Amino acid sequence: MNKVLEVKDLHVSFDTYAGEVKAVRGVSFDLKEGEVLAIVGESGCGKSVTAQTIMKLNPMPPARIVSGEIILADKDIVNASEKEMMKIRGKDVSMIFQDPMTCLNPTMPIGKQLTEAIRHHQNLTAEKAHEEALRLLEIVKIPNTKQRARQYPHEFSGGMRQRVMIAMALSCAPKVLIADEPTTALDVTIQAQIMDLLKEIKEKTNTAIILITHDLGVVASMSDRVAVMYAGKIVETGTAEDIFYRPSHPYTRALLKSLPSVDMDRSVRLVSIGGTPPDLLNPPEGCPFASRCEHAMKICRAQMPPEFIPEKNHKSACWLLHEDCPKPQVGGDK
Repeated sequence: MNKVLEVKDLHVSFDTYAGEVKAVRGVSFDLKEGEVLAIVGESGCGKSVTAQTIMKLNPMPPARIVSGEIILADKDIVNASEKEMMKIRGKDVSMIFQDPMTCLNPTMPIGKQLTEAIRHHQNLTAEKAHEEALRLLEIVKIPNTKQRARQYPHEFSGGMRQRVMIAMALSCAPKVLIADEPTTALDVTIQAQIMDLLKEIKEKTNTAIILITHDLGVVASMSDRVAVMYAGKIVETGTAEDIFYRPSHPYTRALLKSLPSVDMDRSVRLVSIGGTPPDLLNPPEGCPFASRCEHAMKICRAQMPPEFIPEKNHKSACWLLHEDCPKPQVGGDK
């Protein structure tokens, strides 16, 4: 499969009154045709900043791409102008945002908004663009499309508005679709429907998807690969099976332990991760998870670990995987 996106050693900072916030610190990953890559991690770890940097939607200033490459459609878009990005957005990469109500124009019917998005990138007449808009509404399983297209966003439920956003994101058949927390504001039943819809669309169109989420349960159902992010860095990557059944980074294991399961004994308490994430105004020199890790060693606090490969296509940035590290590892400083 061909690569449709490649991010190399990306660093993104925000210049604030307090100083430079290093939000993304050396993130690298790639994405192939028809692949679903999930980027997971707790709030503030840099997931959404990474996604919005790919779209170049972060306001600059205060945001600033310090270094790195974003290869999209065989072109490094880091230095692309806003005029160039207007041609790329929608056509090569598109995004589904967390809250559809804030992304849809409340003064325009849904059909007109879709038609405008289509005509912006495709040389179609108004009539043909309207027909395409109705077809997209059918794809995302909105009933009575002709009637619904004349309605306004406030007349749609949260799940239906999210379907409209998916239709809009698909309007120009992008190579890469970024779904940024697409189920956050929805109830569990609707969440499952939206994820099933994304899975179906991926299978039909072979669109590559980046799924940004903090919910590992959402990840399990449709991801081919998972990247676990912490404090602006990707600390572990692997297949969904690697991450869920053979996690090798302490942060990944801690995330999995904090999840409830259907067969869990009600008397068993969920495990919380002690401590707080590091301050990205002054990030640590060593592993960012060291202060919260029960297995932390002196080297963890002093030096950033490289990526180790515990098995094929599985990478983890943790000193516990070094060949000289004693096993089994016990808690406390060494």
